[in-house]
Amino acid sequence: MIYLKAAILNGYDKKGCDLVVKDIPIPDINDQEVLVKIHTAGVNPLDNMIIRGDVKMIVPYKFPLVMGNEFVGVIDKVGASVVY
Repeated sequence: MIYLKAAILNGYDKKGCDLVVKDIPIPDINDQEVLVKIHTAGVNPLDNMIIRGDVKMIVPYKFPLVMGNEFVGVIDKVGASVVY
């Protein structure tokens, strides 16, 4: 099985210390999704707000959560219903 590195958030943490980097299996995609092979990822203020739970009233995330909202990469797989 092929794995990828991911920053995983296991729960909200006001101090921003609950991220764990670990190997996870490459996800399967459904008909409406696209799988991107990421070359570079970035951290922005939204990631910090998610970690601290500042936006949980707006978006109640489910844990464990793979973090990351900004990235650069190439499309690796396309779901059957994706139009591009």
